[in-house]
Amino acid sequence: MATGRWPRWRTPALLAAAALLSGFTILREIGPHDEGLMLQAAQRIADGQWPYRDFWWNYGPGQPLLLAIPVELLGPSLLWWRILRVALDAVVALLAYRLARRGGAPEGLALGAWLAAAAAMAWPATPGPNPVALALVLGALLLARRRPWLAGAMCGAAVAFRPEIGGAGAIAVAVAGGGWASLGVAAAVAAAALAPFFAVAPGDMLDDTVGFLGVQDMQRLPLDLTPGTADPNKALEALFPAILVAATALWAGWAAVRRPRWALVAAPLLAVGLLYLLGRPDEFHLVPLAVVLAVALAVAAAGEWAPAARAALLAALALIALHGVERRAGQLLRPPALAAVPSSVADGVRTTPADAAALGALLPRIAALVPPGEPIFVAPPRFDRVSVGDPLLYVLAQRPNPTRYDVIQPGIATTAAVQREMIADLERARPRVLVRWLDPRATRSEPNASARSSGVRLLDRYLAERYEPVARFGPYRLERRVGRPSRGHGVLPASTSARDAAR
Repeated sequence: MATGRWPRWRTPALLAAAALLSGFTILREIGPHDEGLMLQAAQRIADGQWPYRDFWWNYGPGQPLLLAIPVELLGPSLLWWRILRVALDAVVALLAYRLARRGGAPEGLALGAWLAAAAAMAWPATPGPNPVALALVLGALLLARRRPWLAGAMCGAAVAFRPEIGGAGAIAVAVAGGGWASLGVAAAVAAAALAPFFAVAPGDMLDDTVGFLGVQDMQRLPLDLTPGTADPNKALEALFPAILVAATALWAGWAAVRRPRWALVAAPLLAVGLLYLLGRPDEFHLVPLAVVLAVALAVAAAGEWAPAARAALLAALALIALHGVERRAGQLLRPPALAAVPSSVADGVRTTPADAAALGALLPRIAALVPPGEPIFVAPPRFDRVSVGDPLLYVLAQRPNPTRYDVIQPGIATTAAVQREMIADLERARPRVLVRWLDPRATRSEPNASARSSGVRLLDRYLAERYEPVARFGPYRLERRVGRPSRGHGVLPASTSARDAAR
């Protein structure tokens, strides 16, 4: 009886299990940098601003536009993206299972691909565009033969979220049976999705996206090949990026020898996932490769007759699943001590007790000093050398940023042109409050060019002259504007355009 019911309940069971695996930490922790960037962008769009033209944005427009919908309809909240993420995690895992079955994997191997994908999607949970792009592309692969035009359109839509995943997906769909028709539709839909943003601000869009590629290498990290610990669980976590690279090489070697047609379908997505990971091999860049590789390994193992090769492919798949499951088990069995985020937009989301206490003291002070609708400015410890910022504070305080720059990127915020532009914006808005985010995450040094000072301290000198410290709440130093503006430190007259200043 149970066996007969399994096919009927398979889809809802797999969706529910993956959602549970992803969702039990839905209210845990906040992300000052990544979460803040996306929610700030969504809020700006809900307020009528355009990415690229009105605020600096080096990503595709799809994700903030999607997240702006619940902000516009239901109001700002830390919860909306989390609910969407859990649903997408479950969908991606189910699609991985179905693709494995479509590729010839038996039930057991397909379930292994599902588990690996579900665990990979579940953590770390950020509001980034990877889940949407993966769901669109994996779904398109399932539709490639039956509905090539729809499959192409889905890949074109994915380009607005992650251009490289959408583009690779379009090639994969064409190879899988969609042909030139699907590729043409993908190109047309991608062009239509990006055209409004390009039409509104062509120069800004190209500068923020294509131009950013020239300084993106400042944030790259080397691939770590040392575990740094004798703890097997920690060693697996530390070495997991290298394990994914090795597993990809294993699959590529197998594909070169066996030359299955399905390998040509998987190769474009594996290639972009590998490049994405190698650009910055940390936990935030694992997901695209881990999900697609899990499917590819399951299909490869299903068609491999040599015991040694099959065992190696199965071992690689098992490691991907084990890594994700082990991390989720640790988070389930050893939950951290957390306290409610003291903001009207938190909706039950929790952070560390120390951070909650600091925010509980800081946010009322901001509310008392800055009327609703007026801006504040949140700054890292210094602007000549930056790592990450805390744009989430704008969201929690429900106060706008008077500059175009929520993203504090090395090679951008560290340049004289951008600092002069920000100074001009600050001179016009004259926010009453400055908050310096002095968290260790903002001062950590990475083994890349971001650790070096640009030598540009224009904005730091300006802020030191215009603001004085009032109080310190944990990592947040509250400062208040004092004095009248001068013409020093590259300050521009209020009539000067900030964009002209940058040029």
